[in-house]
Amino acid sequence: MPPAPVKPVPLVKKPSHRYVPDSALVLFLLDFVFLGAAQAGLFAGIGGRLDIRDPVQLWVLMFVSLAVHLSFLYAAGCFRRDTLVNFSTATSRLAVALGFSAFVLMGIMHFGLNTLFPDAIIFRSVSRSATIAFLGMGVSLCAGLYSRVLFFAMARRHWFRRRILIIGTGMRAQYLNALLTSDSHRQLAEVAFVPETVFGGASKVPAAALQDSIATSTSIEALASEFAVDEVVVAVDDQRGLALERLLAWKTNGIPVFDFNTFIERETGRVDLRWLELSYLLFSSGFQIRLMDAILKRAMDIAISAMMLIVALPVLVIASIAIVLEDFGPIFYRQTRVTQGGRVFWIYKLRTMRTDAEKMGAKWADQNDPRITRVGSILRRTRVDEIPQLFNVLIGDMSLVGPRPERPVFVDELSQSIRIYSLRHNVKSGLTGWAQINYPYGASKEDAERKLEYDLYYMKNYSLLRDFSIMLQTFRVLVWPQGVR
Repeated sequence: MPPAPVKPVPLVKKPSHRYVPDSALVLFLLDFVFLGAAQAGLFAGIGGRLDIRDPVQLWVLMFVSLAVHLSFLYAAGCFRRDTLVNFSTATSRLAVALGFSAFVLMGIMHFGLNTLFPDAIIFRSVSRSATIAFLGMGVSLCAGLYSRVLFFAMARRHWFRRRILIIGTGMRAQYLNALLTSDSHRQLAEVAFVPETVFGGASKVPAAALQDSIATSTSIEALASEFAVDEVVVAVDDQRGLALERLLAWKTNGIPVFDFNTFIERETGRVDLRWLELSYLLFSSGFQIRLMDAILKRAMDIAISAMMLIVALPVLVIASIAIVLEDFGPIFYRQTRVTQGGRVFWIYKLRTMRTDAEKMGAKWADQNDPRITRVGSILRRTRVDEIPQLFNVLIGDMSLVGPRPERPVFVDELSQSIRIYSLRHNVKSGLTGWAQINYPYGASKEDAERKLEYDLYYMKNYSLLRDFSIMLQTFRVLVWPQGVR
């Protein structure tokens, strides 16, 4: 007998590797509306007092101000899932992001808009630029706080909660249960589990952790009426005998049906090696970079690295003097690393360790490593020691975004102990990367394995837009460093 018809579900999003949670999208729209209204009200009220009489100047200033504020909110992780579950974290990141954006906006007005509008007195005056920037920060902070109060009120009423039906009660189902009941997901997902036997799978005793979440219905028809499902995940440990055709009643009515690996990849932003079947990587989409994307990526590398080297030159001079004053010796440090195609190259850094740091051979940097100098500790926390790598980007050894390059000795060791580790060398190494903004500094095989999972996700889902996103979010890692060594 064919499965009973399921009531169509309207407005279901098409699954995509560029998945954006509804909660993040709603908060962004709230910020866009309220921060935009706050900026418009501010400039309409004080424009005349600050000699902004040209409406074009006013509109440009409003647009630039809103764009800078929203960019810093994104860069600070204000729309990340782990930020959206805690009000104090959400508001503190809002304040820090707007503080930084005020200084950047002041610089843009004084050096950028002053060039665009040379006759405008307002942009030539540092004090007036500062007044506009910090008044804008103040009204944006009030608007952002209101957005978050409204957002968390909506979250408490479960506006963003997804109803997820998971088929399976074994080890994979336990893993999903742990993930979806974690702090970052608990308020955004409601989960129910269906025994494999409902879909013709082998009978097994459900895990104890799942007992309270198992659906009581024993037929697909009853499940359709009992559980108003938003998404379905097939997470059985053994698919033999599973009547997948029964899921077509949901699939063909617009309800997304995911296999286990695809769902994990989307929810965690990584390719989980613990459950990975190589056939998944082989037959799923991704791992393709178009020629035009490669050309644009290289052009972006050259332009941005050259500009950043010029801007960072004063910082390099000050850091170099500090290195020499504390521990007389070489300012720069070079080391062999492995990049695309397994090619070995010299990577350049500011020296942060004693000159005899590796007299006993190469080893991972430990927490509170005694080899690191006091100046070196500051340079590492602020990532200033990485600035010379912009030269590596400029000459083509590295890209701005990609998997971080490792030393040949570690690559040999990790390639023997971690399967498919060498796949990360199919793309050019990067100054920053998806792993760097999602995982703290690692100094073990387990850490290298977790970072490989993020690297594989980046490679599988590559786009120029993702590169821009990673570069913006690197700001968050600089302001809130984790595990820097």
